[in-house]
Amino acid sequence: MSAPFLRALFAILLALSPAFASAQGLRVVARVNDEAITDYDLAQRIQFALKTTGLQDTPDLRQRMASQVLRQMIDERLQIQNAKRLGVPASPAEVQQRLGEIERGAGMSPGQFKLFLQSIGVPYDIAAQQFEAQIAWGKVVRRKVRPQVDVSEAEIDDAMSRLRANMGKTESRVAEIFVPVDRTDGVDDAKRSADRIYDQLKRGAPFAAVAQQFSQGPSAQTGGDIGWILPGSLDPTLDAALGRLQPRQFSEPIRSPSGWHILYVVDRRQFAATRPDDVRLNLVQLTLPLPVNASAEETSRESAEAQKAMSAVRQCSDLHTLARQMKGATSGDLQGVRIGDLSANRQMYEEIPRLQVGGTAGPFRVAEGLQIVALCGRAGGDGLPTRDVISQQILLQKLEAAGRRYMRDLRRTATVDVKP
Repeated sequence: MSAPFLRALFAILLALSPAFASAQGLRVVARVNDEAITDYDLAQRIQFALKTTGLQDTPDLRQRMASQVLRQMIDERLQIQNAKRLGVPASPAEVQQRLGEIERGAGMSPGQFKLFLQSIGVPYDIAAQQFEAQIAWGKVVRRKVRPQVDVSEAEIDDAMSRLRANMGKTESRVAEIFVPVDRTDGVDDAKRSADRIYDQLKRGAPFAAVAQQFSQGPSAQTGGDIGWILPGSLDPTLDAALGRLQPRQFSEPIRSPSGWHILYVVDRRQFAATRPDDVRLNLVQLTLPLPVNASAEETSRESAEAQKAMSAVRQCSDLHTLARQMKGATSGDLQGVRIGDLSANRQMYEEIPRLQVGGTAGPFRVAEGLQIVALCGRAGGDGLPTRDVISQQILLQKLEAAGRRYMRDLRRTATVDVKP
């Protein structure tokens, strides 16, 4: 085939490409800097949201969801682009790790999530981009936002005083769906998005699933769960609305200075009553790699190695030393682990809290292999969190606010063209 003919054919295809793309469902619905979002991308993302929230798929619902899903996709493109510019993109391995975490959290076996996507007709890339954006944004916040945020001892002292004053009061386990308002001219758009989400909840959509798909707060990845909240801890408008809700009830959209919130009360309890499950443990863990499908012989051999390693441990730091000496082993510090959060692994839940400080337990079978755990300290038997836990809570609140400001600046400086 001659070169002139190929050049002519290329010119014809180039001229026909907009019509061809449209015919294939590839009309551009938004352009984020130099990247396009097509109607196919949007339709598949809506399909993903519908299937994971369990809503009834209707043309009317798809049309009402389109604008809020598109806004979220635009934000994700900005987050991914910014991470790449800063040299901290999410790697394929990190996306795969996030997929594994989702599968384990949902009780799925490895590879089952991709089979689920196949069954609902959604390409893996559509879901992977959402995971990529979450990972990339976490890296951006650590790189650009975290150095600007600090927590003072005075702030911790003030928080401790408020907690002591609230002992005996009722606290609420709260989840939220958050839709930010970044510009004064964006209040109505944000309210319409919040109203559409509220309508989906009234139709029976699970709160956690809707929060994962549509909330734009940092708690979205955990189904909107923001933990136990005492009276007076939130904005006064939110606090008043929370007080009117019963457990298992959600609110209408509520306006705060930062945006619109839908609150859900998961449970209620008396604050700072002595609860063994709320004791906090400082741990060191040593993990020996072992595949999920390891044979009984391999498991027995690695268990013997783990038992041998345990016999050499005299203090917590010994696990870090062993990790450097044993092939493939890794170690890490876990600060302020709540005993109740160990209940997913029954053996850990029963054995670790009974340890004396400096003692070891295991080996425990986990997804990554076999794990040995040493207890380095405990605190919080009176129901009050430790200063370290309070410091972390304040830090997360500050990071959330600073992250919203950074995201607002990204939107303001970006070139975003939404097609009619």
